[in-house]
Amino acid sequence: MRRTAWWALLTAAMTASAATGQEGAKKSFNPIFTGGGIKVYVKMDFDAGDNPFAKEANGAVALETRDGYVVSGRSLHVKRAKAGGYFGARTEQIAIQGSRGLNIAFCVRAKDMHSVSLNFFDAVKRDNTTPASAARMPDEAWRTVVYAVEDFHHNDRPPQRKVPANTKHTNLFFHGRENAGKSGEYWIDKFIIYRGVDTQAPEAPGNVKTKAGQSGQVTLTWSEAKDNAFAAVYSIFRKGADGKWLKVGESIACTYTDTVPAAGTFTYRVTAADYDNNCSKPSKDAKAKASAPPKVDPAGLPPQITDRLAYADHVRKIHAAGKGKVRHDVVLFQGDSITAADAYGFTLSSWLGRGINFSRGTGMMRTSFGKNTIAKDLANGKPEFGVIMWGTNNSKGEAAVKAGMADMSALIDTCAAFGTVPIIATIPPRGFSKDKQDGQVRFNKALVDLCRSKKVPVSYCFEEMMRHDLKAMLGDGVHLKPGTGNDAAGEALTKTMRQVYFALRDTSGAWK
Repeated sequence: MRRTAWWALLTAAMTASAATGQEGAKKSFNPIFTGGGIKVYVKMDFDAGDNPFAKEANGAVALETRDGYVVSGRSLHVKRAKAGGYFGARTEQIAIQGSRGLNIAFCVRAKDMHSVSLNFFDAVKRDNTTPASAARMPDEAWRTVVYAVEDFHHNDRPPQRKVPANTKHTNLFFHGRENAGKSGEYWIDKFIIYRGVDTQAPEAPGNVKTKAGQSGQVTLTWSEAKDNAFAAVYSIFRKGADGKWLKVGESIACTYTDTVPAAGTFTYRVTAADYDNNCSKPSKDAKAKASAPPKVDPAGLPPQITDRLAYADHVRKIHAAGKGKVRHDVVLFQGDSITAADAYGFTLSSWLGRGINFSRGTGMMRTSFGKNTIAKDLANGKPEFGVIMWGTNNSKGEAAVKAGMADMSALIDTCAAFGTVPIIATIPPRGFSKDKQDGQVRFNKALVDLCRSKKVPVSYCFEEMMRHDLKAMLGDGVHLKPGTGNDAAGEALTKTMRQVYFALRDTSGAWK
């Protein structure tokens, strides 16, 4: 069946379900759509004006139409209506059995919110199930969230005790944690619950238009293509004077402003990626004539971007080699005692906002242990990505650092051969004085040089922590504090993973 026909059937089922939601319509545990490797149970973009969500506790719920607060059309706006207690939005229009392979995905924008999470009621145990890692919220910026339900836990169980396969979900409740002293609010769009991994690319965006502005800026707008799985992220490409396409940015909304490198006429294309990072064919070309931009110092680019410019092709090859071997969205966290703490994996997963946490930290060990155990951990977890941090326990003399780099080089090669994309984290500071980090600086410089030579990403954990008071980062001078220290590691990882996904969603190499 053509994908356009899929959307027509899916929209009709979705609208009928939403329209009768508040009237207690009989629930069906059958998917409303099956195809392309997935089964869709719930799909809401709120654009038709239907809203099956009701306020919960001290919340207020309404449909939003303001520009910037919708991906397109309408979004679900959830905010606090009065002080005290909790607030959120609930829908009873859920009827889904089984947790394995089930995903809950949405786009979200928040203000004054630390994180946004949900409760997914299980009628078998008569208890809510909850993500172990509530998605962290950047303020006033859209992000995508993909929760894997098999990684949830029942509320009366610790996060390490995952939900069983035989669940029966009958309602969903969005909630969140506000920033200290703030009254928070958030907007949900492109909400979908589906099982499996989509295997078919979305349709290309349509009707791409350009508008040239001042200072070398070109603003693009386009129409989203409706599909069985939402187009969650758009990639924007510009053709250079050499005739080659360059990916210049990403956007969740159907608009993007590009700053060109020089005055001239430029050609643009846009692609769409769904929540599983399948990418569409490019849109039709759109041209714009732009004025000269302000001068920019290339040396001012963040290291995560300069790294990506060098590793992008190689990372795409590693990722492609993992097809059929690794599990989509599984993230291995491997390292010494710093990574062995439960709070480390849970916190970093919350910053990623997606994925199944597969933590394999082991205390007191060195890079040689990581080299010798990585193959076993890859075979057991089959991770799509491996976030690796070894070296805190290594000696930091010149010869020891050289030996440590040999271990890390072998570890990187093992990940690449397996088809797992390695992301190597620099080791944290040691002690509370920023002026006494010679050993860590020596080790981390060698580590970054190694990663650049091997063309794999670096998560700049050390550098992120050095921006803060180290007493706030480290509990005992070595291990990360459960809140602030792990948050810094999570923020560093997020900056790097944003560039990794940016590279993986770049399909321009195959274009003519």
